[in-house]
Amino acid sequence: MKYGFPLRVLVVQLILVLVLFFAFQGEAFERGGGGRGGGGRGGGFSREGAARGGSFSSRESSSGSRSKEYSQSEHGGSRQGEGGSREGQRPTSSEGQHATSNEGQRGETSTQNQAQRQQSRQSETNTREQGASQRNTADQQGANSRQQSRQNSAQNVQQSNQKYEQNMQQSRENYGQNAQQSRQNYGQNAEQSRQNFANNYASNYGSAGANGAWYGGGSPGTWGGYYAGMATAGAAGLAIGANVASLPAQATPIAVQGNPYYYSSGVYYAPQGNGYAVVPPPKGAVVPSVPESSTTAYGGSKSYSYSNGVFYEPAAQGYKIVQPPVGVLVTSIPKGATTVTVNGANYLEFGGVWYRPFYSGSDVVYQTVPSPTG
Repeated sequence: MKYGFPLRVLVVQLILVLVLFFAFQGEAFERGGGGRGGGGRGGGFSREGAARGGSFSSRESSSGSRSKEYSQSEHGGSRQGEGGSREGQRPTSSEGQHATSNEGQRGETSTQNQAQRQQSRQSETNTREQGASQRNTADQQGANSRQQSRQNSAQNVQQSNQKYEQNMQQSRENYGQNAQQSRQNYGQNAEQSRQNFANNYASNYGSAGANGAWYGGGSPGTWGGYYAGMATAGAAGLAIGANVASLPAQATPIAVQGNPYYYSSGVYYAPQGNGYAVVPPPKGAVVPSVPESSTTAYGGSKSYSYSNGVFYEPAAQGYKIVQPPVGVLVTSIPKGATTVTVNGANYLEFGGVWYRPFYSGSDVVYQTVPSPTG
């Protein structure tokens, strides 16, 4: 019993050494990629006990693993403790300084950002206000310009209307003056023309006498009964020297030796006073057509249109009143013809043309002859 207690202590220590050894071995095997089940042949571990070649069982391996875990936990705890002590030993002043510095920097950054945002919003507000002010100014200027344009346009229109009215008034006054002057000139010219016509006609045909007879002038003789013997509607009720207020609508103006005449349906008119006088057919007048009562007469190798003592021959623009040659035969002469007896022979004169009657069978005909009075 003298060596029993120390021996037991020695055995316990040896067992602890072995346990620790196998624990480290197991950890080495695990790190080195040991065989299946914690060890292979020739040094591995078996499930129930020691394997061949001095291997350990799985229970022992488990114990070793637990021991290793325990050891690692102890080491970990130790490290954690160390870490905690290091953390505990880290100076708090540095952390406070860093935190304070970071917070200060973040505060300054936030303040700067807020100031920048406020400045940006203020700039946008200023820009919008400036744009609105510019638009209002432009609108006001545009309105003023349009108002001025409307005023100028209204003034121009008013001035144009005034000028137009003044021009129209002046034109009306000028037209009135010109019309008055034209009427005066026309009246004077018409009066002068009528006077000239009267003088020329009296010189050529004489003047009207009783019963419509025209005596004297370059074509002596009577025209009395000329229109009474016409069978035209236009001559009904007319006589030489009759006055009418207006001309028929279809009257055609003609001129003979510069004197004005008018012709309508075999009737001749000349201006007289404020109207027109019925006159004999003027010698040399050219009319557009012969009276409807005209017939054809022959003499001197020519043919003539004959109507109530007047002879017409074709002309460039119609029919011309001519003096017939000697030897033309007609079947009748106007009732107003004058009978003249020369050397026992009877002659008839009408409108300056002389006729000699004689029988052709049982009918009386009239042949143009030279003037028997020489």
